[in-house]
Amino acid sequence: MEAITQMLANGWTLALAGFFVGVLAGELMSRGRKNGIAPIKLKPGEDALSVLEAEISAVRQILQSEADEAAASEETLKNLDDAIKRANGRLKLIAKAVKRAK
Repeated sequence: MEAITQMLANGWTLALAGFFVGVLAGELMSRGRKNGIAPIKLKPGEDALSVLEAEISAVRQILQSEADEAAASEETLKNLDDAIKRANGRLKLIAKAVKRAK
């Protein structure tokens, strides 16, 4: 018990936690490289700003296409919801007519 309190007092827990966080981060980076996610390498004659600008514009295009798809899905969902509401209204009218006929 005394050894544990000395380790806590001397900061070994923080050092140990830092070690494990470092190992975990290294493992994640290693797996990323194995999966084909590599850091950006500059070609001769390119500067970092132009490469970053190209990456940002590519990300913006992807986000815009996703936003367009979301808007199209939203429109389809709205049309489907309107059709269901109309069908529900017709079903209620038919149910009332059946109740009157009985």
